[in-house]
Amino acid sequence: MYLEAFPEELQEYYRKLFGEEAEIIMQKLREPVEKYYIRVNTLKISRDKLIDELKREGLKPKRSPYLDEGIYFDREGPNFPDDYNPRLPTVVANKYAAESVYQGAMLYAPGVLKADKSIKEGDEVQIRDPKGLLVGIGTAKMNAKEMIKATRGIAVEVTLPKFKLPSLSELKSFEKGYFYPQSLPSMVTARILEPNEGDLIIDMAAAPGGKTTHLAQLMQNRGEIIAIDKSKNRLRKMEETLKRLGVKNVKLVHMDSRNLPELGIKADKILLDAPCTALGVRPKLWESRTPKDIIATARYQRHFINAAIKSLRKGGILVYSTCTLSYEENEGNVKYMIKKGLRLEKQSFFIGSPGIGLKEVQRFYPHKHLTQGFFIAKLRKVRE
Repeated sequence: MYLEAFPEELQEYYRKLFGEEAEIIMQKLREPVEKYYIRVNTLKISRDKLIDELKREGLKPKRSPYLDEGIYFDREGPNFPDDYNPRLPTVVANKYAAESVYQGAMLYAPGVLKADKSIKEGDEVQIRDPKGLLVGIGTAKMNAKEMIKATRGIAVEVTLPKFKLPSLSELKSFEKGYFYPQSLPSMVTARILEPNEGDLIIDMAAAPGGKTTHLAQLMQNRGEIIAIDKSKNRLRKMEETLKRLGVKNVKLVHMDSRNLPELGIKADKILLDAPCTALGVRPKLWESRTPKDIIATARYQRHFINAAIKSLRKGGILVYSTCTLSYEENEGNVKYMIKKGLRLEKQSFFIGSPGIGLKEVQRFYPHKHLTQGFFIAKLRKVRE
């Protein structure tokens, strides 16, 4: 059933790249991560104190065995089989809303595409995505007509999602800025950059701010981080995040980071979490991208790479990361950087798998590491 989520050309691409493991990778991509991570904001609280607070809020936090600032929660589910077919009236949710319900969120009215006309408030209903996948079962909080017309409010209170991850944004500890929801590989990325308080650091695609705020935390709010994003709206939200977390050493810059050299800065370290095809993001109810998109995106990423190289001082460090699985966007672009005067460096923090043909880079696989698919490379500029 999981194969229906992927275009045939992409399935073939995965089989050529990953061999026998392609099937289990695609199967895992369809599911949410098994361990849902948050990052303790050590600018405000210790891990032990946050764990105590989360327990008081009714959660079951566990310490990461890898990172002192890591806490995770075990995923619940699957709560019903793929072929489960309850005889209930149907509400169809859009892809974004369906992916949220699939992980335990409520279904809000703006996410409803269709609803059986017979549905009344209080009825038990099934929620499916636009392609028919059952994502959850719940109780209607509106009748069918209201679900379609309403622009706010809960349409269905989800009582049995396919999977269940903790809901964190309503917690007092979240409001106080004690943590930031962030995947394990994303946290590893900031560690690999090894920021120091004397560094001038540029984060080239900074919003929503997970890696930027982690760098600030590791620097104890000292040094300087220039965080760039081309979306004003995302930067506004990021500003709120900086305030919530108590981060003070970040300067936000609104620009397309492909134009970074225009700032005339030579950074000690640059983080480029490149725009990518996001093929490693979980859960993926379905995927529309094909190998053509991979090639086009890898080419697009090189504009950011060129800008990063020009803005990095000689001897400086570039950490390049993506949340995708393809070769071209990952190892292929690392080889391009090597030709441009960069040298691959050993990563001091390595808990993933070696890359494809490049053992110094780090890959995270859904089936091996129980994370999203992710890639990290660390390079040093050795010539202008």
